[in-house]
Amino acid sequence: MGRSLPVEPRWTPDTVPAERSLWRWAVGQLDERVLVLPQVAMTIGGGGRLEEAEADLVLIDPAHGVMVVEVKGGTISYDASRAVWRRREGASREIRDPVAQAKRTRSILRRALEAAEVPTSTVALRWAVGTPECRLEAPGEPVLGAAQLWDAVVADQLELHYRRTCGALTSGEQPLGEAGVQRIAAVLRGRDRAGRPTLAAAVDEHEARIRIHTESHRNVLRHFAAHPHVLVRGAAGTGKTVLALEAAAQYASLGQRVLLVCWNVVLSHWLRAALREELAAIGSPLADQVTSDPTGQVVVTHVADLAGRAPAAAAASDPPVDPARWYHEMLPGLLTPAVTAGEFDVVVLDEAQDLSELWVLAVAGLVAREGRWYAFADGQQDLFDADAALPEFLEVEHELTENFRNSRAIAAFAAGFGAVELDCVAGDGPEVRVVPVPTDRVVARTREVARRLQREERIADDQLAVLWLFHNPRRGENEAVAQEMLSGGPVATNSASFKGMERPVVVLGLDIDPSRGDRREELRRAIYAAATRARSLLVVVGDPEAVEAVGLDELADRLRGGSPAAGRAAAGSDTSEPRDG
Repeated sequence: MGRSLPVEPRWTPDTVPAERSLWRWAVGQLDERVLVLPQVAMTIGGGGRLEEAEADLVLIDPAHGVMVVEVKGGTISYDASRAVWRRREGASREIRDPVAQAKRTRSILRRALEAAEVPTSTVALRWAVGTPECRLEAPGEPVLGAAQLWDAVVADQLELHYRRTCGALTSGEQPLGEAGVQRIAAVLRGRDRAGRPTLAAAVDEHEARIRIHTESHRNVLRHFAAHPHVLVRGAAGTGKTVLALEAAAQYASLGQRVLLVCWNVVLSHWLRAALREELAAIGSPLADQVTSDPTGQVVVTHVADLAGRAPAAAAASDPPVDPARWYHEMLPGLLTPAVTAGEFDVVVLDEAQDLSELWVLAVAGLVAREGRWYAFADGQQDLFDADAALPEFLEVEHELTENFRNSRAIAAFAAGFGAVELDCVAGDGPEVRVVPVPTDRVVARTREVARRLQREERIADDQLAVLWLFHNPRRGENEAVAQEMLSGGPVATNSASFKGMERPVVVLGLDIDPSRGDRREELRRAIYAAATRARSLLVVVGDPEAVEAVGLDELADRLRGGSPAAGRAAAGSDTSEPRDG
């Protein structure tokens, strides 16, 4: 029997039955020394000139070489008059040329091996086309010879046909040997031969524990619900947003007029959808009344949107001449109960540390005389230097002391940049991974690492966020980012725009200017805020030299490999393979 890597493949949803059939034939009939790799994805090139290919099946033979098999399902045929391939199912629809696909995949595999410094001049690289669901007479050379066609006839004699396709080694080619097999397998797979749970499975397991503990965390509400004005403090991951949602849902379901508000545009969209879902789950008819309209019964939005509804705001220039003065000094003065058609029975303010004193005063003015006001804050995530005077407006403070979001591995990493609760009830999770790259490659490589996680580890779009400290490819498009987040699409933005949000997996690019050592505290807050957005897995991409230049020595050593000595040896390395660190 052939050996499969992995032992039990995690087939993608679009995998055709033919691929699984040929994989079973190979594992069941080939010599036990032959390594069988299904669905091998490869990427070569760089600098915006990437080429990708996926081999349906790769066979690595120590007695011979490497074979790429392109698999086609259904009943296919070759139309010689037009030199095209067709599939009978679907009214003889034209399909991609399997021979061209096999040859291209073989070419990319060769270049991938060369990029990994595997000498290919002595490696026998063969190819074949598999059609396990039909019988097909080979069109003949130069299109497709009989030796390269594996149709349904070979179902019980694959070993014989495999040897026929391999043929004899030609001049200069040499058997791979077991060491060669393992080296090539490592290039193509990047993980151990023995079967083990995939990263996606580890993330799923950790996510399940988070959901369970988040439900129990809501019981904290009873400890402060008796007080009308409460400030809830807690580090990232302690469940502040969950409690904010629960408070809003609780009072909205009682018929109270509720305002749930924050600074962040993306977070406000998520809160609105989450509150609707929360009210619908308890059967409240108020779910249909959750709106961004400031005159509504249950209002969820961001403060700039609220104040921007004032007539004076509508008359202002767009964009404002001085955006900073407009947002932080002028807009707060326009936010009055006249804009919201009266005061609110309950105001819930999430990410309260983002609001300046003028904004806090404006929000306080929206609370009815006998109303309730809950504010949730983490001063370590004050990325805008707002320095809000929250205790002066609220009577009771409550401190959250358990981390319900982050794995212990992520919390331990973030603790290097802020006071994170290390009492992580959700468990350990996968280790934080690090990818050292030069400064000018950080932005691009962050995306590449994310794509590789999705391709090889099956991380879905709705599980992943690609973040940078400052780089924002969607600057000025927060509404679009919010919609992508809600729809389960891919998210790529910066630390500030994603603050308050979270996803199971975060790839964080440290786009640091090494000449700006004076920004060290700003960098620490940005790294803390971004890293704690990850629930289960964090991958950090950065230049150890740039990180060290701004005074973050421990992080620089970690990027180099975990120790100063290892760092010196690895300095300047530029690998797309995340390393556990």
